[in-house]
Amino acid sequence: MRRTPPHPVNPHIRNTYMGDLYLNLRRKNRFRWFTRMIEHVLCMEICFPIPDHLYIPHPYGILGCSAAKVAEDVTLMQFTLLGPKDPWYQGESLENLYPTLEEGVYVSAGAKVLGPITIGQWSVIGANAVVTEDIPPFSTVFGQNRILRAGDGAPPQVKKYLESRGKGLAK
Repeated sequence: MRRTPPHPVNPHIRNTYMGDLYLNLRRKNRFRWFTRMIEHVLCMEICFPIPDHLYIPHPYGILGCSAAKVAEDVTLMQFTLLGPKDPWYQGESLENLYPTLEEGVYVSAGAKVLGPITIGQWSVIGANAVVTEDIPPFSTVFGQNRILRAGDGAPPQVKKYLESRGKGLAK
């Protein structure tokens, strides 16, 4: 089994053995009955395409809808939800109802990301937050769409990581 490497910015974030086992089985689409059993025991279901570096350090209660888009180095903590808003109540089309998480987003415990929104790269969603609006890159969000900090630049650890990859800051 291939283990996910430690998080590039915070080395303390690492998948558990059960989390890596589940992610590998889902990526390969093998032993479907065993994958469903793990989902049942952990009360979780991740249906979106799984990137190579997805971090689920506490894989309990995570729900991700099939049309959600998740980039590399995203961290999903326990009891997070990536889902749609009610399309008939909101008057939106049925084409795109699910969120997009860009590179490096950290979704804390109990957070809900709902609707056709984009969470900017390297943003942090606080615990038990409900996010229904677009969030700019390098932001910290808490409560109901409350942006605590929206910076033009990244924190020093993220800058160092992006420069080591030769990407710099994408605008």
